[in-house]
Amino acid sequence: MSTLGRLLLSVPFGALLLSSSACVEYPKCKNDEHCVEKGEVCVAGFCKKCKDNSQCGKGQECTASNTCEYRAGYCDDGRPCYGNQKCRDNQCGPQCLNNGECAANQFCSEGACVVKPECGVNADRESCDEGFDCQGGRCVRRMVECRPSAPIYFDFDKHNIKRSEEAKLKEVAACLRNDNASRVTLGGHADDVGSTEYNLALGDSRASSVREFLGRLGVSTSLLNTTSYGEDRPAVEGSGRQPKNRRVEFDAR
Repeated sequence: MSTLGRLLLSVPFGALLLSSSACVEYPKCKNDEHCVEKGEVCVAGFCKKCKDNSQCGKGQECTASNTCEYRAGYCDDGRPCYGNQKCRDNQCGPQCLNNGECAANQFCSEGACVVKPECGVNADRESCDEGFDCQGGRCVRRMVECRPSAPIYFDFDKHNIKRSEEAKLKEVAACLRNDNASRVTLGGHADDVGSTEYNLALGDSRASSVREFLGRLGVSTSLLNTTSYGEDRPAVEGSGRQPKNRRVEFDAR
């Protein structure tokens, strides 16, 4: 037997194993003991954070790349939820599941706490006080449409206000001075005597005369729009002088 052979036989078997282990360098490994100093485990010859969920902490999962990551939506005292989400049983979810999870002035809508409307569905009261209507969850003052009992009539080819028509305008002015009066469009009309262009201008003058008269009675002219239809919308069909076609009508808008 050669000198090298006798030397190898003289080395204890355990020492050979130790020498074999010592030559494995991180991150390579042959077993978990080679990775224990790093707090890792041996997976397919390399030290990794985990091989299954048992090597990961609470709320974490072992991924395909053998790293421990928190599962989607996990939460605890040190890991809060994002935004308005709420932590329930260590899982982030909607801010609310029912009205009981919201403040007294809120209700649960599609998982979020929102302020209750003033009226209607989900409000503390369904209807509004007298004189108000519920519109889009808010109590809005009911608007009043103001118009005279009949159109304001004019003499042939005239646009000045006749004394016989003043009472109707004073009546509608009292309504328009209320703070809940609707806007009004004053539509001027004429009979078909004369050209189309002339009658359009005459209708416009009549509507403007009514607007100015109401303004002198204390009505805010911002409520009053004017337009002219000329001879296009007759109240009475037929050509020639038609007294009921020479008028201004009120259209609340």
